[in-house]
Amino acid sequence: LEEIWTRVIVFARMKPEDKINVVKYFQSRNLIVGMCGDGGNDCGGLRAAHAGLALSDAEASMVSPFATGRDGKSLLTVVDLIREGRACLATNMATFQYFIVYGFTLTSIRTILALYATVSMGEYVWVTMDVGIGMIMVWTMTQSRPTAELCSYRPTATLLGPRTISAIAFPYITAILTLLGAECLMWSKDWYVKLNPIYDIHLLPSLWMLRGDTYDASIGMITLTLSLANTAYVNTYGGRFRRNILFNWGVNLVYAVFLFGLFFLLLTPSSQFNCIYRVNCDSEQSQEARALTVLALFSAGGVGGCFLGPQVIVWQDEMAKVGEPEWLPNTTFNCTPPAGTPTSPLNSTLISEFGCVGPNNCYPTSFRWELCAIFVTYIVVNHAFTKLVLQGPVAAVLRRRQRKDDDRRGLHAYVAGGEDSHAESTTDEATSDDDLLRG
Repeated sequence: LEEIWTRVIVFARMKPEDKINVVKYFQSRNLIVGMCGDGGNDCGGLRAAHAGLALSDAEASMVSPFATGRDGKSLLTVVDLIREGRACLATNMATFQYFIVYGFTLTSIRTILALYATVSMGEYVWVTMDVGIGMIMVWTMTQSRPTAELCSYRPTATLLGPRTISAIAFPYITAILTLLGAECLMWSKDWYVKLNPIYDIHLLPSLWMLRGDTYDASIGMITLTLSLANTAYVNTYGGRFRRNILFNWGVNLVYAVFLFGLFFLLLTPSSQFNCIYRVNCDSEQSQEARALTVLALFSAGGVGGCFLGPQVIVWQDEMAKVGEPEWLPNTTFNCTPPAGTPTSPLNSTLISEFGCVGPNNCYPTSFRWELCAIFVTYIVVNHAFTKLVLQGPVAAVLRRRQRKDDDRRGLHAYVAGGEDSHAESTTDEATSDDDLLRG
C-alpha cells in the first residue's frame, strides 16, 4: 500500500480513521498536508492536517483552523484569508521596526546631547513625539489594506532576519550620521557658542524644561522628529502585500503635517510656534507665547517664560561683577538684567542677532538652508533605500538568486534520494522576504 499511496489521486468511501491515516502518512513523508471537508466524519482529518479547511458551518468548523460559509462555501476564500494575513503580518513587522528604530534613535540622540553638554529638549517635543508619532501616526500605519492579488511569496516573519535588521539599522545609522554631520557643520561656524545649561549658567534642576534652549538641542529635536516620522512613513509603503501607500490618506496627511511643521520651524523667523518647541526662538517670542493659553496652562515653565539661550552667559558674567554670579533672567524684569546694572543692552549684537531679540538659539539664514539640504538628503536616501533595496530591483535580484539556489538544492535532493526526496524538497513554501539579503 505504501508503494502506491504516492500515486493515488482519489481516496473514496473512507472511514474517519482512514482519512486520519492518509493525512498522517503524507505528513510522515515530511510533506505539508492540507485537507478540506464539510461533515462530522471529516473532523479527525481536519484536525490532523497542517491546514484544515472546513467548508461548513456545522461540526467541522469547530475543529478546523479555517471555516467558511461565504461564496457558496468556496475554497477561494482561503486566498482572501492569506491576503489579509500577509498584510497584517507586514503591518506588524512595520510597526515593530518603527518602535525599535524609535528606541535606538531616541536613546542615542539623547545620550549624545547629554554627554556633550547636558542638553535635553523642550517639554512639548516629547508630547508631540509620543502622541503625534507614537500614537496617531503609528495608528495610521495600520490602516493600509491588503493588495487585491495574492503574492507568490510571503512576508518576513523573522524578528532577527536580514531584511528586518537592515530595515532597522539603515534609518538608525543614517539618523545618527545626519545628527553628527549637522552638529559638526554648526561647530565650525564662528557664531556658534556651546552652552552647558548646568555648568555655564547654573540652571536649576526645577528648570529642566529650559535645557533645550541651545543651538545643539534644536538640531537634535529636528533630527529626532524627522527620523521617526520618516521611518514610520517608509515602513508603510505597500510593496507586494499591502496597497499602495497613496491609498492610505491618513499616514500621508500626518507625514505631510510633520514635514511642513519641521521645515517651518527651521526656515521661518522666531515666532510663538517656534518657542513651543524651542527651535529658532528668542526671549521676546518666548514671553509672547503665554498668549497660547492652553499650552501655557499645561506647561511646566517653558511656554511663556524667558528663553535662556547662550547669550545669557554674557549677561551672567557681567552680573557677576556686581555680586550676582548665578543671576538668571526672569519675567519680573522682562527677561533682562535689572535697570541700572552695567550690562550689555538688549539690542547689542552680543545679545540679539540674526533678527532675534534677546537670548536666542536662532540660526543665520544661510545655515538654515544648509541644514535643510542635509535633512532633505536624509529623507531621499531613506525613501530610496526602501524602494530600491527592500522592495525594489535589489530585492528582486536577491529573491531570484535565492530561488535558483532552492531549485538547485531540490534537484540534488532528487538525484540523491529519488522521487520521495524530490517531492519533499519541492513542498516548501515560496521564498520569503527573510531570504532577501541572505548570502
